[in-house]
Amino acid sequence: MFSPSNKDGGPATATRSRRRQRPLSSEHAVAQPKAKRQRLPLTEQTYTNPEARPPPQKHHRQLRSRESSAAVESKQVSEPVPHQDIENHRVTQRRESGVRAKKPKHGDRAANKGDGSLVLTSTNAYTVSKLPALPDRIRSDSNLELQGEIACAFGYALTLTHTHAIVWPYTSTSQSPETFTFNLPSSSKHGEPLPVGCLVSPSAAASEPGLLVVMAGSGKIVYWESISSAATFAFIKKERTGVESVISGMTHGEKVDAITNAESAGFVLTFNTGRLAYLNARDGHGRPSISVQFLRSALAPSGSGFFGSIRRAFSNLSIRGDVAAVRADRSNRVGERNIVALGSKGKIQAWKIHRGGHNEPLGDIDMRDQIVSALYESDPKSEDYSADSFEALDLVFVPKGLEPKYLQLSKLSDAMASDDSDVQHLLLLVGLNNNHSARYALVEIILTATEGHTGMVRPLTSYSTPISHGDVARPTKPRLYLPRPALVAFVVFDRAAVIASVAIQPESPEAQLQSDSHILPSSFEDVVDFKEDNAHEILGSGFEELPPAYATEENRNQRHKTKNPAAMLLVRGAGVIRLVTTDIDKFASEKPPTVTAKSKMEQAVFFGVKQENPLVFDARQEVSFSNQELCEAALEVSSEVLSSTTTFIATLPAHLEENLRARANALERLMDYLRTTKAKLDRATRWGLLFNAEKMHVAALLWKRQEAFTAERSADDKKSVIGYIVEFINEKHKHPPRPALGEVDPVRHWFINDIDRMDLFVAWTYEVIKVLYQGSMLSDQQFAVMLFEAMQVLTCSHSMATSFRQHNLAFYGLSDEELDHGILTRGYEGLGEPWTGTSFAANSARRLAELASSWSESQLRKGRSDADSIAKPIEQKLLRKIVGALPDVTDSMLTAVHEFARFAESSGHADHRLRGQEFASTYGKDKYERPRLLAHVFDLWEAAAGLTKKHRSMKGLASILLDHIVHLEAVLSENGVGDAEKQRAKAVIEKKKTEIGANMARFGHKFAFPLYDYLVEEHGAGAVLDFELDTAGLRSQYLRSKNELSKITWINDVQQDKDAAHAYQTLFRVALAAEQQVWNKKVELSLARLALLADAEAEADKPDGLVVQTDAKRRAEDIQMIKEERVAVQMQEMLYEQILPSTANAIDDAAALNFAMEVHGSNIPRKQKVLRQVFEHGLESLLKHEVVDPMTLIDLLTLFAPNPELDDEEYADPFWMALQVAESSCPGDVANDAKRLIWRRLLIRDDWAKLNNTNLKNDEEVTASFMGTALYSCLYHCIVKHDAREPFQPPRPQDVLGVFTEQLDSRFAKFGADDQAKLREAMKQEDKLLTTAMEKHRLPEWFRTVFDGATTQVRNYIDDQTAAGALMQDGAA
Repeated sequence: MFSPSNKDGGPATATRSRRRQRPLSSEHAVAQPKAKRQRLPLTEQTYTNPEARPPPQKHHRQLRSRESSAAVESKQVSEPVPHQDIENHRVTQRRESGVRAKKPKHGDRAANKGDGSLVLTSTNAYTVSKLPALPDRIRSDSNLELQGEIACAFGYALTLTHTHAIVWPYTSTSQSPETFTFNLPSSSKHGEPLPVGCLVSPSAAASEPGLLVVMAGSGKIVYWESISSAATFAFIKKERTGVESVISGMTHGEKVDAITNAESAGFVLTFNTGRLAYLNARDGHGRPSISVQFLRSALAPSGSGFFGSIRRAFSNLSIRGDVAAVRADRSNRVGERNIVALGSKGKIQAWKIHRGGHNEPLGDIDMRDQIVSALYESDPKSEDYSADSFEALDLVFVPKGLEPKYLQLSKLSDAMASDDSDVQHLLLLVGLNNNHSARYALVEIILTATEGHTGMVRPLTSYSTPISHGDVARPTKPRLYLPRPALVAFVVFDRAAVIASVAIQPESPEAQLQSDSHILPSSFEDVVDFKEDNAHEILGSGFEELPPAYATEENRNQRHKTKNPAAMLLVRGAGVIRLVTTDIDKFASEKPPTVTAKSKMEQAVFFGVKQENPLVFDARQEVSFSNQELCEAALEVSSEVLSSTTTFIATLPAHLEENLRARANALERLMDYLRTTKAKLDRATRWGLLFNAEKMHVAALLWKRQEAFTAERSADDKKSVIGYIVEFINEKHKHPPRPALGEVDPVRHWFINDIDRMDLFVAWTYEVIKVLYQGSMLSDQQFAVMLFEAMQVLTCSHSMATSFRQHNLAFYGLSDEELDHGILTRGYEGLGEPWTGTSFAANSARRLAELASSWSESQLRKGRSDADSIAKPIEQKLLRKIVGALPDVTDSMLTAVHEFARFAESSGHADHRLRGQEFASTYGKDKYERPRLLAHVFDLWEAAAGLTKKHRSMKGLASILLDHIVHLEAVLSENGVGDAEKQRAKAVIEKKKTEIGANMARFGHKFAFPLYDYLVEEHGAGAVLDFELDTAGLRSQYLRSKNELSKITWINDVQQDKDAAHAYQTLFRVALAAEQQVWNKKVELSLARLALLADAEAEADKPDGLVVQTDAKRRAEDIQMIKEERVAVQMQEMLYEQILPSTANAIDDAAALNFAMEVHGSNIPRKQKVLRQVFEHGLESLLKHEVVDPMTLIDLLTLFAPNPELDDEEYADPFWMALQVAESSCPGDVANDAKRLIWRRLLIRDDWAKLNNTNLKNDEEVTASFMGTALYSCLYHCIVKHDAREPFQPPRPQDVLGVFTEQLDSRFAKFGADDQAKLREAMKQEDKLLTTAMEKHRLPEWFRTVFDGATTQVRNYIDDQTAAGALMQDGAA
């Protein structure tokens, strides 16, 4: 019945309190019939702008009449005012609509506290939370221009716009709390600053606070004694809900800047001109009545001295901003308060004011110089700023009534314990600034009537953003709060709040040094930053504190009880934010909280992701940590996410997949934060973070596999291979579940707590399968399922990890690293063992691949032999799945083995390097053999070829392509093959041939050479010549690079390349360096000569202008070289013919060698065993038709004894043969030494003592004796074979002494020292024999005699041949 109709102006815009308020006086009592309360209906007009209708002219006339009076006092309005005008002229309280808010997300719900607040960030020192209560009007319009304050003592928040005052209980748990909305007098000018106001202590007749609002531009004042009473009166349509007035005497352009609540003494108004005014909201009888008193220049100092002193104090201040702050103390004295006014340049004045405006001056002093000196002394960094830039920003009274223990824990002075009301104990916020930064500090001031002293100086090191003094009507001023127990101060800026400890720090050597240097030891300090945009701005603030030690009734009746001090922030676009310390006593403990790199990272990682979080967590430049701290913190946070040991992640998630995704996102945000802050992480840390992210990524995928595994299993067989793996891992390598605490799901427990040991998890995959396989614990079908799951675990772990690594390398700052299919190519130094390539994991992967292959092969073989053994379709299907997964398993195995090999080979430990070499060898072998097994056994030709390409096994790729062609050709040759299948096979063959050609063109010799190697190994060297797919000439390159294939290279030179010159070079090189058989060498030399002649013939066929004379000369020299090489071959064959008869009765090679040694080794003394071994080795090669090197052949020719049963005249002289070998086959100096050796052995072959004894011999006997010597035979052959144009000159006997007695020839370089010494001794023994023959048996003379005799004999022989030839010619004529 009391609800107004729409025609009367719509529903009321406020609801009354739930409790009926007692009337303030009988004048306001209204007799109304008792009726049931009704909730006002919500209509479209509920939020209609109450300023829409113009106010009546009569009321304007009343306001103008009031403004003309000097002493402003609210007048009672006797005549009733229509209800529709109440909204326009008097504030009307309204209740906002309770619209249901959007349902919070899971992550947000987890962060909600019991009071409904949402935690925005939390550390070990403080928690920042967003309170739910916020009027819908403010929530719906974040661009609304407003300012406000939070009256924590009343539990209400106040915001002021140009048209409304909005009050609500900020501690309410409802998102749409009970809201009181008051209409304000309209502004007379556009662009006027926002009104100022404050909540007023409730009267004795009310439990809710009142509201006092001053319009900044017009000076209009509205006072509501109780917000709930105002609602009641508005509801029952009373004509008056508040007391109104206006400030008289404001000058042009003068604005009200601030209002200071100094209850119960009154209020103090601050103007932009620097003037102050006293405002009283009650008359002498306690009734609501507004009075404002400006200070007047005519007032005497003794009369109304408070205002006169204030006027004099600020008469020298300039307009706008010279009054930094006016604050009242928080004493319990009734009717009086101490007031302190702070000038922006450091001047401080204090008064004691009484209700009604009486005052007493308590101090007046300029503290600027003292404060600046204290700053410079206590904070060396302040010296970087000019003293002229000093600015006082805010002040706060140090709280009184603290518990005794807190008095000893604060850094503030002993004035905290003083109860002297004439001593003002203050804490100031001051700053020094330049164009780019500022240096803030908290400075303690003790002010008396005659002097002021500085106490504690506490620099703010974490915040240096200068204050913006833009062209705004009222720039946001910093606020300082020091709530009880005065251990932590809060400094509120426009977009940041600083929490700074002023508690005494525990004693330490560093703190002692700082104290001796008059530097305040560093203590806890952190900054809560809001987003730097227009949508997030701190519009007002307040504080919550512990009650005083001796709480009054007023303190006990506070709406919100707190255990720890807090700063309350009213933030645009966010609402009410509480910044509360977690444990205030901890700040003064032995281990106070600290700001660490880890805590900053945790805030960014776990709170930066919250949607619509107004905070930002980018590291401020003022807060820096060492690189080592950053690296250690990053790894610690990352590891805690993996092991769920961080307090910010739930350890009992209902949905594990979401938990894993959230943890993976946390790791990503961690790296995002490090990138954003440009953290200088070392390489090992970056790789460690990447490895952890890989583990989490793999864990999320494995959990999906686990759910898929269990979903595919029957109800009585839900335990998958992942469950077995978790069970098998040793307890010391995991966190075992504790059933007593309800931890009964080991798999989930592992994924929550042990992802950091993912390397062990993967490695145990094979161990599980091995135990199940060897123990026959499962049926064949069950084992097949388990094996397939294990294969998926292995491939998922390795392939997904390496893929993640490749895609996120740059994100982790490792873009310069070189990866090869997900693993580092080099640079493992300084890094930990890669979790995907540990020795345990690599070996396990290899064993699992072997087991899977062998088991699958046996099953296939079993199926072919017995069709009924695998008859069920599901078994056939499962087997096909297992076989189809073999390539991926093989790939993962090869990758793991290769990664560990690379890591271990770069290790600084010899054992690790050796093990790395073993794994590298295994990798090289497996990457060839394993794909071939897949191709030949499981018919996985394409997958096998892909594996060889990926792992760059070109030989494996070539062999698979070639074998695939052979396989298909065999299929075509089988009987019963259909035409369609033949066409498919032919098409594949052509495709493979094309692929071979393409690979040769793409990879060149890297592919062609292994292909030819495979052809040689499997099909012989002839297959290389028959290969027809080489169109790039790579075969010639291959053959010419293989010395061992030189015997067929010349064929390719002739047939394919038509290059006879190169064929000659090949044959000649083979004959000299590579050929082992003398017969082959002879043929090769002959073919080389033939090729050379063919090349000469080809050159001759060219036009004359193209024939190069140097080529002809070169060919002539080459032919001569071939002739010389053939000399040694010829001599070796001639020697063999002399030795062969002695081996006629031998039954094998060993017997033949023994017979030859018995017959032909008699010239070597048996005591010269080493020389005899050299002779025997050469003789063995000779008998085997092996090519004997020139020096060994010379040894054989000069040491062997002729077979006495043979006619020497049928064979050439061996010493002459040796001289031919030395001349043709030995280079330079070697040939000279070889000839000297030959002549020395020749000279000691005969018995010169016997020959020299000519006693009783006639000339014929003597001549016959020397003609029978070896010397004569050799000289005869030399003279006969020598060029007659150059007479033969043998060396003198004395010239051949000393050869090889000190330095042996190169054959014996690898002999041991003892053997070399024995050989040198043998050479010396030959010298000794020669010397004896020369000295005692006249060898030099006999040498000339024998030489002359041989010369004569040769001359006579030539003459006889000449005469015989002449006779033959005559007879023919």
